Amino acid sequence: MRSAVVSVAASFAAFLVAGCGNLTPDAMTLEENVVRAQGDRKKIEQAYVPLNGPLSLSEAIARSLKYNYDGQLAKTEINMQEKQLNLALAQMLPRLAAGAGYDGRTSYNAAQSIDVFTQQQSLTYSYSQQPSFGTADLTLTWNALDVGLSFFQARQQGYRVLIAVERRRKVIDNIVRSTATAYWRAKTASELLPRIEPMLKTARQILEASRAVSAQNLQAPLALLDFQQNMVIVLSELERIRSELSAARIELATLINIPAGGDIIYSGGLSESMEPQFGLNNHQLENIGLTLRPELRIEAYQKKIDQQDIYKEILKMLPGIGMIGGFNFNSNNLLYTNVWGEIGIRATFNLMNMIQGPRAIAVAKQAVDLSEERRIALSVAVLSQINLAINEYANSLDTFKTAKDVDKVGMQIGRVADSVSEAGAQSEADRIRRQLTVLTTRIARDRSQVRVLTALASIYSATGMDLVPAGAELQDLPTLTAQVEQAIVRWQAGQLPELPTPAAAPEPAPSTSEAPAAPMAPAQPMHTAKAD
Repeated sequence: MRSAVVSVAASFAAFLVAGCGNLTPDAMTLEENVVRAQGDRKKIEQAYVPLNGPLSLSEAIARSLKYNYDGQLAKTEINMQEKQLNLALAQMLPRLAAGAGYDGRTSYNAAQSIDVFTQQQSLTYSYSQQPSFGTADLTLTWNALDVGLSFFQARQQGYRVLIAVERRRKVIDNIVRSTATAYWRAKTASELLPRIEPMLKTARQILEASRAVSAQNLQAPLALLDFQQNMVIVLSELERIRSELSAARIELATLINIPAGGDIIYSGGLSESMEPQFGLNNHQLENIGLTLRPELRIEAYQKKIDQQDIYKEILKMLPGIGMIGGFNFNSNNLLYTNVWGEIGIRATFNLMNMIQGPRAIAVAKQAVDLSEERRIALSVAVLSQINLAINEYANSLDTFKTAKDVDKVGMQIGRVADSVSEAGAQSEADRIRRQLTVLTTRIARDRSQVRVLTALASIYSATGMDLVPAGAELQDLPTLTAQVEQAIVRWQAGQLPELPTPAAAPEPAPSTSEAPAAPMAPAQPMHTAKAD
């Protein structure tokens, strides 16, 4: 027996020594990284979903919400927090443990007895335990202090689920804003890029012809160089515009989960009427923002989480009362009873908590005050963002009106330039320069129009109004597209959520005598505000 134990110990030691030598991992080889990259690319390409017909703004937003990895990550975070809540609730259950064991020795556990008064041996060597025997037990333990702490921990986890929902609202809002901006920019690019390519081709041909003339010394060198410089500037501006417009299409393709080089046909057009029906009521929008902004709701939930820490620290100062019960089995045949049950009650009181407890409670209360101050500071920032968004929207409307007037003049210049060129009264280079001016004014007009739409989206984002609720089902694309379409109609019409009138005063600051309520169940936020 002893040799077997020594052998097992030696083998285990050898295993540990061999394992320590493999603690430093080897770097991945180039071939392994190539295989990994190919596998990742295959997964990405398999996830592409082709477009079926022209792409509308509502479908673009719906596809972004359904296929965007950030949105999926936010949804996964909610699921994880909900599972953590289920785990926290399960930790309130009593502990039920089952055990089994085996004991063995090479000799009998024999001993003698000595009389305590006479110091004489009263019995010869004897034993009451067999050399080998097995044991089994089933023990149930329950501690009131642990259950109380688990209760408040479950409440905190319930609030974390709600925080995850608010974070998903923010992610959805970012996706909606990014997709709407990219859609209008890409749509504008699809209308302007076909006009740029012919101009680029003609400008290059004129530049090459000028260089050929310069090589033959048929005209004054300085005049030719001035002309070539102007044409190079025209080419540079056209290429810059083409690069910028092409980037918008790639950005949109990434958002809606199609290959970057895929063709997109757009439906719908930019509306000339940009001012929503709700006007620019700063006070009303400020109230909505303070109520609906995800960041402020997150801080409100964080305060509730910190309040639970106060209750937990108070509970730790109380004595812990626990109960234990179970059934036991021992295969030792020398025992009078091989199966027996037991039950007991224990009370423990950590006297050091009387010193630590008040300090821990003070720290927990300070955390609650800090959450309150952080939310107030964030509220000031939110009010600033709302007013800046409103100001940006008003300025963008004025800029758009001016850009439309400039574009009208540019179109007239373009028509006159074409007529003059057809009559032979101006060179092709002059026509290209004037067409570039016309194109620039159109781009400025479209940019200002997109800026108005972006500013309008910023107002909705700054006030926390959801285009798509965080609890929306993102699996069915046609249903989600219809839901987004209806929301866009409300959005462009300027419909605002109606806030309920508070029926009671705000919740007072927590005190040590406040009785905790039952844990809150996770709830999904709606498009219209609810009283918290």
